Amino acid sequence: MSFTNKMSPRALRPRASGALVVAGAVIAAAAVVAWAGGSSAAGDPLGQPPPEWAANAGSWPAHNHDLANTRDTTQSPINAQNVASLKVKWRFAIKSTSTFGAIATSPIVINGTVYFQDLSSNVYALDRTTGKLEWEHKFNNPDEGPNGVSYGYGRLYGATSTDAFALDPATGKQIWARKLPRNKNEGIDMTPQLYDNTVIFSTVPGNPSSFYAGNGDGIVWALDAASGKTKWKFNTISDGAKLFGNPKVNSGGGLWYPPSVDSQGRVFISIANPGPLYGTPKFPGGSSRPGRNLYTNSIVALNGQTGKLLWYRQAVPHDVRDYDLMIPAILTTLPIQGVQTEVVLVAGKMGKTYAYRADDGKHLWTRSVGTHLHDTGPLPRKPERILPGDLGGVETPMALADSRLFVPWLDLAATASATGQKGGFNFRAGRGGLTAIDAATGKVDWEQKLPSMNFGAATVANDVVFTSDYAGTIYGFDTQTGKKLWTTEAPAGVNAFPAIDGDTLLVGAGAPGFFKNPQFQLIAYSLP
Repeated sequence: MSFTNKMSPRALRPRASGALVVAGAVIAAAAVVAWAGGSSAAGDPLGQPPPEWAANAGSWPAHNHDLANTRDTTQSPINAQNVASLKVKWRFAIKSTSTFGAIATSPIVINGTVYFQDLSSNVYALDRTTGKLEWEHKFNNPDEGPNGVSYGYGRLYGATSTDAFALDPATGKQIWARKLPRNKNEGIDMTPQLYDNTVIFSTVPGNPSSFYAGNGDGIVWALDAASGKTKWKFNTISDGAKLFGNPKVNSGGGLWYPPSVDSQGRVFISIANPGPLYGTPKFPGGSSRPGRNLYTNSIVALNGQTGKLLWYRQAVPHDVRDYDLMIPAILTTLPIQGVQTEVVLVAGKMGKTYAYRADDGKHLWTRSVGTHLHDTGPLPRKPERILPGDLGGVETPMALADSRLFVPWLDLAATASATGQKGGFNFRAGRGGLTAIDAATGKVDWEQKLPSMNFGAATVANDVVFTSDYAGTIYGFDTQTGKKLWTTEAPAGVNAFPAIDGDTLLVGAGAPGFFKNPQFQLIAYSLP
């Protein structure tokens, strides 16, 4: 691990937008003092984001913008009338790469600084106006992704494949670190979530050198934001290290993305699949792990103060197709049978979106997106073509705005049988899309099909929803009608997620795509 500071340590300074950010910096500084001691006092409101988020609401203060994971901002001048005038303002070259490219996350913007993490776990701080490097913290620890950093309580949080950490956001120097995986078969590949002076991480049963090899649990860790000490943990495998009766072979669970948190302090986690995938010649059809394999492929509600299980709903029991329900859950309030009701919206690689009541998990609706073929029931002994395959349907975060859910999806077929996968993937054959769904009813409002796979999430600024594809095209669509308003070509494929910082769209182009010489960059597109 190495640390490089390209500039002298600086005090937090305002953006060009002026007094609001100056005031925000003062509030944030005061909040650091107030929160430095530890947990919320009894009687304090629950489910509260770090104070810096409100002070930077006009920027992009968190991976999914807020604790509800909406990926929606109305505090931007970008709209349907002017989006076509977005032009490149600056580019920042990303040199480190991993299995899935250079960047597979959403940058965040706090107090005039852009923070992001590459797929070698290195963390960068850039001036939001110029894109100039302020500091970098080199870990050089390859990560499967999606990863990323979170800012709150005066610290910057993230993880390598082995360690959770907190950095000083002004200098990049490490404040604390915690090793979380139990063994060499586990890793970490998520952006942490912050609330109530707590930081949430999760292990997964994989890392760059071992992936679903057996004896890997996905465990959610709630750490004290100031010290990194454990507050509670929750094993997403119902029988823990027993791993469905065969720990030597089986693995599963864990989180890819930050959970959502509501005002009652409930934490909603979206959980990945069990393994081995499909099955093996010795254990066809996942017979090494009989039963439902809880809590894999489930949405789970936890008490955010204790980690106690409140309820769960499993989308795909005994999964044999790698159908994680891992997309970050979105929280909203909708009229259900005439009553304003808190609802949790979630999706996964099975190519379906789901709506549940947040209080008790009651199912409200399910909607499929993309193409579906041989996607349910046991797998046969003879290989068959499956859609969604295990790299699709919904792979990256959704967005919610004005009670409309925006779902990015992709079609990329897999060929598999009860004993395993046959062959690889033809990325050029993959297609994608963006579907807008009425969040109250599950009805499709509109759909746009894309010529390449959509690994680019959805991000909303006012009446424009942005997404991108693996071929490197970035799109802006009208949220009401789906009309294409703007496109541009990135210098590489995209499997990172757009962020909106005031008048600027930030996009990481970090996938090889179909480029002979891809240029991996974080790009700022701004209004004139």
